[in-house]
Amino acid sequence: MAKGDLVSIPCLWLMIPYRHFGIDIGDGSVVHLATDPSAANRMTVQRVSLNAFADGKPVRVEDVSESLPVEEVVSRAVDRVGESGYHLVAGNCEHFARECKCGTRTSHQSDRLVRGVCRAGVAGLLAASANAARVASMAGVPKGMASRSNGIASLLAEAARHSAYAASRCAKLEHQKAEVIGRTVGVTTAAVTGLLTAGPRAAASAAVAYLTIDSMAQSTMNSISKVSSEPTPPQKY
Repeated sequence: MAKGDLVSIPCLWLMIPYRHFGIDIGDGSVVHLATDPSAANRMTVQRVSLNAFADGKPVRVEDVSESLPVEEVVSRAVDRVGESGYHLVAGNCEHFARECKCGTRTSHQSDRLVRGVCRAGVAGLLAASANAARVASMAGVPKGMASRSNGIASLLAEAARHSAYAASRCAKLEHQKAEVIGRTVGVTTAAVTGLLTAGPRAAASAAVAYLTIDSMAQSTMNSISKVSSEPTPPQKY
């Protein structure tokens, strides 16, 4: 670990694994967005000791493709101590830490959550609906690909995609590379499922259906990101 590093620890929420993020200040302290008991349990930006941040868990230094200068990273983090505000999708601990580290308000975790829910939701509706064509139309899936079998293939593809991403991150691959691997595994799984159930034409149909659902989910996430990236006045307590 070094001054200005983006650091994280593993956590669980209702049996759902996630990572909590902060910025290493370089003097044995970390700045992070977390619940503050001294401020009526509001979520505030706090400067705490490394041990308090870690809470007995292993601390990992996150790889980033681009970083602001170290002193600017530290300054951005320290200057925001005392701010309050939290939003799971638009303003969580990872948004805060990556904005300090890279200058962009981003959370890979919430992005993946929203896109994954969208993909699984549409695929699940296709798989379960008696009127798959109507569901597909709402999601932008071509009529010729609106079928329960494609919905089932997309659900299996989503499960495989998540597993491949998780395995890649455990192997310490950077987020973008893990995303590419996950997406490739997802599309391949959809195609293989279609091939095994109904032949080559079904393989192509299932793959294109999954890619279309993926595109829809990305558009949804882009819309949310556009709104959440608009600056809001900080609050101090």
